[in-house]
Amino acid sequence: TSLRQSQLTDQLLQAKLPSLFFNVLFLLVSSYYLFLLLIQSQGLGFDQWIWWPVCLLAIGGIYVLKYSILKLAGWLTGYRQQAETYIFITFLINKMIGLLLIPGIVIMSFSQPLLVQVTTLASFVVIGLLLVMRFVRSYGLMQHNFRVSRLHFFLYIIGLELLPLLLIYKTAVLFVDKNL
Repeated sequence: TSLRQSQLTDQLLQAKLPSLFFNVLFLLVSSYYLFLLLIQSQGLGFDQWIWWPVCLLAIGGIYVLKYSILKLAGWLTGYRQQAETYIFITFLINKMIGLLLIPGIVIMSFSQPLLVQVTTLASFVVIGLLLVMRFVRSYGLMQHNFRVSRLHFFLYIIGLELLPLLLIYKTAVLFVDKNL
């Protein structure tokens, strides 16, 4: 990284309280977004508002577990700095996702169904692009420090990033279908 990028990273790492607030914002916005997606796809009944805290706990649990595992893995392997950099990249992209989803959840909450569908599609594209950017940044870190091949990194992305999210979504849909 260049000196300018290193200085910017150091400045962002020193701002602990704003970082915490943006992480909480991401948690609230992404859980409400997931809640709106569940409403849109399943048409939840009268007890639908119980699902927002469930989404909040699920996403919060995922990121607390991910953070803990990455910290532990960095400590155990001796690659603490690389783990910290990966955590920084992950949470920085999450903060950007949280900010960019705010207009989307407002539109999804108060608009006509056609506009909601367009907004949902646009939000999927934005989230997908940001996740691709996160993976590209992470791959640059991993390839430079660990000499990881593209195949192994792709398997990591599928196995540890995408598969748990898809399993949680499938479980939530099955659980909602069963209780309706």
